[in-house]
Amino acid sequence: MTPAYSLSQAEQFERDAQLEDAAMAYAGILSRNPRNTRAQSALEGLRKRLDTQTDPSPVHQAGLEAALAEGRHFEAAESCGALLKTFRESHFLWDFLGRCHLSAGHLDNAATCLNKAAGLNPRAAGTYAAMGRVKTARGELDNAMALFDKALSLSAGCLQAVHGKAEVLIQQGRSRKAAVMLRKAVAQAPDNAGLHFTLAGLLNRQGAAAEAKEHYSRAVRLNPALTEAQYQLGLLLKAEGAFAAALPCFDKVLKANPADDRARTQRLHVLAELCDWKWLPEYSDHRRQLGLRGSGCDPSALMLMEDNPDLLRARAQAYAGDLFGAAELNSTPPAGQRPDRLRIGYFFAAGDAASVLEQHGAMLAAHDRTRFDIRAYAIGAGLPDTAAQAFAGLNCGITVLDSGGAGQMAGTVKADRLDAAVDLSGYSGGGALQLFAARLAPLHIAFPGYPGTLGTAAYDYLISDAAACPPGSERYHSEHLLRLAGGFQAAAPAAPSAAPDRAACGLPEASFVFCSFASGSRITPLEFDIWMRLLQGAPDSVLWLRDNGEHAVSNLRRAAAARGTDPDRLIFAPAASRADHRVRLPLADLFLDSFTVNATADARDALAAGVPVLTLPGRQFAARTSASLLHSAGLPELIAENTRDYEAKAAALAPDSNARTALRGKLRSRQQTAALFSPERLARQVERAFDAACERQLQGLAPGHIDLE
Repeated sequence: MTPAYSLSQAEQFERDAQLEDAAMAYAGILSRNPRNTRAQSALEGLRKRLDTQTDPSPVHQAGLEAALAEGRHFEAAESCGALLKTFRESHFLWDFLGRCHLSAGHLDNAATCLNKAAGLNPRAAGTYAAMGRVKTARGELDNAMALFDKALSLSAGCLQAVHGKAEVLIQQGRSRKAAVMLRKAVAQAPDNAGLHFTLAGLLNRQGAAAEAKEHYSRAVRLNPALTEAQYQLGLLLKAEGAFAAALPCFDKVLKANPADDRARTQRLHVLAELCDWKWLPEYSDHRRQLGLRGSGCDPSALMLMEDNPDLLRARAQAYAGDLFGAAELNSTPPAGQRPDRLRIGYFFAAGDAASVLEQHGAMLAAHDRTRFDIRAYAIGAGLPDTAAQAFAGLNCGITVLDSGGAGQMAGTVKADRLDAAVDLSGYSGGGALQLFAARLAPLHIAFPGYPGTLGTAAYDYLISDAAACPPGSERYHSEHLLRLAGGFQAAAPAAPSAAPDRAACGLPEASFVFCSFASGSRITPLEFDIWMRLLQGAPDSVLWLRDNGEHAVSNLRRAAAARGTDPDRLIFAPAASRADHRVRLPLADLFLDSFTVNATADARDALAAGVPVLTLPGRQFAARTSASLLHSAGLPELIAENTRDYEAKAAALAPDSNARTALRGKLRSRQQTAALFSPERLARQVERAFDAACERQLQGLAPGHIDLE
């Protein structure tokens, strides 16, 4: 650019009344040629005109605000700094620069700029609101609240202050008051995407998922660049099983930021749920970084992608580092004696109550109340009245922790003076996780609703057994293993009932019925290839699968056709209640397990219903839960050694009616005697585990791996 062109451009800015741009252009010319008298004279005259202006023009202010709103805070701060050379006493520019530093996380610089702005205009409510946000980011909530109140005293309609105050109230556990404020603010400013976003997050935590989804949807419509709202909307859609609708949400986040591993993980998981196997090469392209850079990623989704327990532990540790922060670790107390009754608290997400009762209810009822004081804690909103009544009927009082901050809820638990706190949800439900960052009891124990390490020393023990976590697997876990004898699961045999006929379930009357009721994300080409070969080797057989939705069904039918199998030999069972599903289960001849993550609850249901389960154990905990079930059920012959053995065992059963009859008879016999089918036995084993762990603690010993004989 020639000096003459630069000078002509500066003069044009001045003629167009773009005085700030003209001043910066003349200053740029002089920085390159300090002796340019024409530019020097023009700049001096221009500065005299600008001295009468305190702030830059409305056009420049709007441009700066637009850049900040679009997330270009570094660019906006640079432009603001250039303007401050001309408008040194501009309240707007100092306030704006403070907000730029706040967006970038530079809290000290933000505080300096905002204090300068407040000195220039002590009546500006927005400046005090921004100062409150700085205090909030520093964790100084009382000071933040005072600044928000100051802003509201200057302007009762200051939305930034209302928004900030509501966020502080949420952190303080005063969520009901925050919700009232946010609803009023949204009514006052229905086009404010940030208010919709904050209200949606609060509603989601309160269990109002449908209303939260509505506000996340409005937030992204108002501001498509609000990627966190897009991400949270995707999570809500995914949670309700609307996988096809969730996928575009994660795609939009990745379009804005291809390095967002959280969104990548969720996208891959959704594709897997849809049985769209293009997730496999995409995962392969990202596996080395996924969950190990930036924000941690949900381990319950990542464990589905490969059977690699070393990698899973590293990813879980990264995720736990964000979630737990500086967790309070075990502090071994002085030696003491066991109280007459150990006080045990079982924790779970309120939304998981039904599955917790299904899996653990009989065991909880069987605990020895003369030696153990059993208590239940439901975390979060949404505990059904029927579940609360069921826990009361199990003789374990239930405490619902659905309001207050994490610190306040932890204080409520600590007042109960538990000897051990047991997490039944882990990453599968997540309700209790943040509470376990505080030391709720001398011992923290994970009971695997989530089958894997939680990746944090906040938990002292993980309950398991030698089949799920064999010797040598200790290194895969951040917790110490507490291995029960005879298995860590129980499945009471299903009560006798009249099963529907096969025709009512769409099954051919005389065919051999292979089945797998795993979720779509657990089915990979490895299993599916074997299943299709089994159908081809047994011409009269069919494969009975869970109907995981239109997209998943369509994809599996196409995959069958591509492998030379008639898609009509795949029969999809419609959704049913757990009770109704258990009634129809005995129509199957053999349950085929998935590999990377076993069917677990569905395999347990099958065995309880008298249906044999064939599994191939892998390396990670989640790939060995069915092997644990079969050992505990006394059916080790249904545990394959490799994929060839898995296929051979299934192929041998299909044509051999005598072998099938003998196997089902053996399973019925084992239901009367085997450890798996006795919740009472499991209760005794768990009590022995509590005794052993507490004994170490009372002896002044740090937690260590424990194997019960």
